[in-house]
Amino acid sequence: MPSTPEVSDEKRAIVLDIDHPEVSSRRLVWRFREIDAAGDWPPAAIGADAMGDLLKKMGDFETMTLGEIFKPGSEHGKRYVVEDLPSRALKRLGEIERDDETEIVRLRCGGRPRLYGFLREHVFHVVWWDAEHEVYPSKKRNT
Repeated sequence: MPSTPEVSDEKRAIVLDIDHPEVSSRRLVWRFREIDAAGDWPPAAIGADAMGDLLKKMGDFETMTLGEIFKPGSEHGKRYVVEDLPSRALKRLGEIERDDETEIVRLRCGGRPRLYGFLREHVFHVVWWDAEHEVYPSKKRNT
């Protein structure tokens, strides 16, 4: 029986950027292993009513491609350079040993609520549930 050539770990580690056409045409899927349960924005702190809303919104996001969610000017999703995060969020990433990440993304889940995580191609690794828009607050207009 012929042997199958082994794929090196180096080749397995290739992850395409979400701007790559092959990835931007994919639909979003979820992972929950990266949740920060002990920080200021634990997903477990979500209330029952908000949970129903979040699950519906997550289902809605699953019908969209990454290109639709993260297109420039979209309110659905935003990408942030980790080193540019406000100090509170950056400090927490250090505490959970994730400050070596280069990018974190967020999904808008209503007026204030945001879901933060890391994207690996089309897989959203949930980290924080930000019910009050505190992780990366918007700058108020005309102030």
